[in-house]
This record gives sequence, structure tokens and C-alpha cells, in this order.
Amino acid sequence: MKLRRTVVATIMAALLLSTSAAFAQPMDGADGPSAVQQKQQKQQKGMRGVPPEKREAIRKIGDDYKDPLFKLRQEIRAKHAELNAVMLQAQPDTVKAKAISRDISGLQVQEMDLLIDMHARITKETGLRLPMKPMGMGSGAMKK
Repeated sequence: MKLRRTVVATIMAALLLSTSAAFAQPMDGADGPSAVQQKQQKQQKGMRGVPPEKREAIRKIGDDYKDPLFKLRQEIRAKHAELNAVMLQAQPDTVKAKAISRDISGLQVQEMDLLIDMHARITKETGLRLPMKPMGMGSGAMKK
């Protein structure tokens, strides 16, 4: 019962931290560009030679993948919190920890599959070939 409470508390803390970061960003128009506006500006600098209609097509394709990627990343974060809860016990259950680790790996494979599908669609629909950005914990790529 104590382990269950610890797991639930850890998951809740992880969710609280991940959602509170979104509210820490300045509102649009308040003392400079928001995080979303800064990201858009950075992306536009990287696409200087790309015509506006192709940029818009890329944005629309990215929007189609945004929600599924966001949900997968939430699941990955929750699994990491669960893994931490198990490993922070006085007597960690290594069998359970390894199972959770395999779950995380499976979710990461699903995430990469979606990203590959998105890039392939961008290439097919726009004729542009974009590099895959390195992914990792906290990369923040395509956050909702």
C-alpha cells in the first residue's frame, strides 16, 4: 500500500511539474515574445530559402502529429516517474523496474515511428528533405 501511494504521489508530482512549466511562460504580447513565438521565429530562420506555402504545409503536417506525439511523451514522462518511484524504495523491485524500463523503450520506439512518418509525409507532400533532430529527455521538440 505504501508503494502504491508513493507511485501515485510521484506521478502526480511529475504531471504537476510538466503542466506548471506551460503556465510559467509569459502571455502573448507581454514583455517580449512568448515561448511559442520564439520557437516559430527560430524555425523560420532555419527555413530561410523555403517558400511560405511550403512552410505552411510543414506546419499543417506537424499539427496533425502534435497531439499523438504529445500523448506519447506524457506517457513516457509518467513511466519515468513510476520508474523513479520504484527505484527510490528502500528495497527497489528490480524486476518491476526492468519491466517499466521496457515499457519506456517501447513508447520511445512509437515516438520515433511517428516522427519518421511525419518526416516522410513532409518529403512526399513538399519535396523538402528535413534532418531528424536528435531526441532525448527534455528535448522539447513539438511540445503542445
